[in-house]
Amino acid sequence: MGEPGRMEFPTYRWMNGRPTELAPVVGAPVAVAVACVYGLPVHAVVGFAVMAFATGLGITLGFHRLFTHRSFATVRPVEWLLMVLGCMAGQSGPFFWVATHRKHHRHSDHDGDPHSPYVWAGRPLGFWRGFWHAHFGWLRAHGYGYPAAAVADLRRRPDLVWIDRHWFPWYLLGLALPAAAGGLIGGTAYDALIGFLWGGLLRHFAALQVTFAVNSVTHLWGSSPHDTGDQSRNNLLVGVLAFGEGWHNNHHAFPYSARHGLYWWQPDLTWCVIWVMERVRLARRVRRPKVRPTQLPAPQPTVA
Repeated sequence: MGEPGRMEFPTYRWMNGRPTELAPVVGAPVAVAVACVYGLPVHAVVGFAVMAFATGLGITLGFHRLFTHRSFATVRPVEWLLMVLGCMAGQSGPFFWVATHRKHHRHSDHDGDPHSPYVWAGRPLGFWRGFWHAHFGWLRAHGYGYPAAAVADLRRRPDLVWIDRHWFPWYLLGLALPAAAGGLIGGTAYDALIGFLWGGLLRHFAALQVTFAVNSVTHLWGSSPHDTGDQSRNNLLVGVLAFGEGWHNNHHAFPYSARHGLYWWQPDLTWCVIWVMERVRLARRVRRPKVRPTQLPAPQPTVA
């Protein structure tokens, strides 16, 4: 797929790079400080875990394996749910996310890769500067524009276009839900506030770091059992935290595959969900590696 000329931007452009990046960075330490001073009710911790799990699957299962790589197919209501959950994760619009990731695969660790830790705009990057660029700095350097043709398949779907156009209200809903749940369970304004801080802003911050770690950590630290022509790595820690996305060298070797963890000791929560969905007939046309895992060279698990 060549680089097309016409660029699109997510709606609510004034929100990209401001509340969706600034709010969790400011809100996360506030959430911890408020909990230390006034106490942390159990429902806030549960809200954090539930929202992290739901929005995390919105990214890994929805934005990544379903919409970017089409590694499986499902019914439209499940597609809508996964795209909405991905919007709640606060990583900008789904079309921007998908287009950026497809561009990453096209140019992985070469000029044109939006978040390689090795090169940007034709210039090689030093180790720590490259880490910062891949983890967060690329958003400032690359911006939020994306080639419209990169998501032509999604743009043909009016239902998905509608969800993408309203990504920011869905993000706000992802902040409001844990606040409302906290208020209903605890019955006080503080319960609503701590629900908002922990299930909303702190969760958003933590989930962003995990997603960014796939861009940075899994191109710097880990094992590379497959020759993929780039520096993608398998990393156990990111594999656990990112619901299986940390088996990044496996993924670059088999980008179409719904399964990233190819061995029993490579935990892949997202694949487990797809496996269950397939058993209950919510997932079909599930794509697996063409080479069986037992035929692959067995790498050793590596922790960053």
